Amino acid sequence: MSSDGLNRRERVVNRNGDTNEENLCRVVSREVSPERLQNQSIIKRVMSGMALSMTILAMVYYTTQCNNTKELVMASATQSITGSPIAQQVMCSQDYTADRVRFPSCVLQRCGRFVSDSVITESEAKHLLTQRTEADLKELFTEKDLKVYRRVKNRIRKTIAIQFGIPWPQLYLTNPTYFSRMTAKRAQIRSDKYWLRHVDNKNRFDLFTSLLYLSTYGADFTGGRFIFADQMSNTTIEPKLGRLVAYTAGSENRHRVERVTSGTRYALLMAFTCNHEFAAKDLPIVRQQTCDQPFCLLYGVGCPTLFSTNKFSE
Repeated sequence: MSSDGLNRRERVVNRNGDTNEENLCRVVSREVSPERLQNQSIIKRVMSGMALSMTILAMVYYTTQCNNTKELVMASATQSITGSPIAQQVMCSQDYTADRVRFPSCVLQRCGRFVSDSVITESEAKHLLTQRTEADLKELFTEKDLKVYRRVKNRIRKTIAIQFGIPWPQLYLTNPTYFSRMTAKRAQIRSDKYWLRHVDNKNRFDLFTSLLYLSTYGADFTGGRFIFADQMSNTTIEPKLGRLVAYTAGSENRHRVERVTSGTRYALLMAFTCNHEFAAKDLPIVRQQTCDQPFCLLYGVGCPTLFSTNKFSE
């Protein structure tokens, strides 16, 4: 030890008045070499990295466990929902404040969603599917097709009105209303990415959205389940031929659709509003010729309108 170090040691001992090992350690600890400081810095960085890694692993594990345990299957494809629909009530968002003032006689009594397999018959669903996949795109709809469509539309309309406490004569069919065809084909534009979470009435005027499925999960396609992204869990619905799903279209029912991984998922989407100004007049029913994605009509790109008639809005 240098003479300077000994002098500092003596000064500390004399100042404290004793020579115990504790004071000696404090003096010696002041003489730390640069190499030791560098090693300590490396150790601290390693420990910090390990702590960060453990935190990330814990978060991944927690998220995985939550995703595994927080999914509620509201309706499976093997389930048969006859009689009363399966319904879930959720707290209404603030999206309807203006509508409550403008349409006081058409005020929502409750918000939520429901599923039923008995609103539409299997034969009606198959008839709509046949028209949806008809090879001859130039053939016009027959009177029978129109009758089936009107019957299905009015039954859905009345069921929604009953479930949500709305006078059904004040509920109007509105756009968007279209057939959707989802496949595993790669998305061409952002609006084709149906698997992204969204709110239906964010840029629209519909109060309710309904989906009539024309194919069955697990039999006609894989993936493609409908998922409500609730705050504490995911509520999942598996499509089934003839199954009706309807829900209030505000931000209380944020949702997405799983990416279809194989096969083709068909559905008929119908939207309803209390605002007669946006009631469908010349409702286009699209038989897609080149578009494989479901939102082309909604966003006005990619799909030709091959047939349109005001008969469908009756």
